[in-house]
Amino acid sequence: MADDWFEIANASHFWMQWRMKSLLRYKHLLPPASSRVFEIGCGNGIFREQLEKHLDYTVDGCDLNLKALDLAQPGKGRLMVYNIFDLNPTLLKQYPAVFLMDVIEHIDDDITFLKTATEYLQANGLVVVNVPAHMYLFSKYDDAAGHVRRYTKEGLRDVFTKAGIEPLEIFYWGGSLIPIALLRKQVLKHRTEKIIEQGFAPPNALTHALLKGMMNLETSLPIKSPSGTSVMAIGRKL
Repeated sequence: MADDWFEIANASHFWMQWRMKSLLRYKHLLPPASSRVFEIGCGNGIFREQLEKHLDYTVDGCDLNLKALDLAQPGKGRLMVYNIFDLNPTLLKQYPAVFLMDVIEHIDDDITFLKTATEYLQANGLVVVNVPAHMYLFSKYDDAAGHVRRYTKEGLRDVFTKAGIEPLEIFYWGGSLIPIALLRKQVLKHRTEKIIEQGFAPPNALTHALLKGMMNLETSLPIKSPSGTSVMAIGRKL
């Protein structure tokens, strides 16, 4: 992920809150409160903070981006500069769940990466993944962010299956953001500077408030979004 993304992606950002709200709709599938879980690719620690706040987890997080980790606030768990392919025996088979939030879209071999992530799970442990959705939304923003691909529900299901993970729930979120993502694609087409800032930071407080209103409306609906700018999956290690 581009370093400037971590400077923008704070706890008050509508997208960070929207992603968490979308996950919390399925918290009945997740480990119980007070569990110790593992976040792979934790970046600046915002999602880690959200897990500890909303689900009372202790979250151990790892990343290879030192600049992002330096932005993270202390939490109940450990923060580590760690490559999951190192397979540290003190970490293997230790966690009831691993979270990879907007990580595998950066990885060329996403299947091997996910399969390796499951080595850190206890028996029947859970994998939770969020990724950007739909290649028709791929834009200069994705290039700047270091994305290799975007996914569909079917594509993410296939990756889970090949990695030895049984999909329990796969769902789109951010459906009302699709027109904005399409507009972003056009606006950024000829831009050469500040791509992440222009593609991810709301331009002003009023726009941010409107986006949060869209979030609150969509996440309050009792039905699943038929599509979205992101897709999330919860699965169980086979």
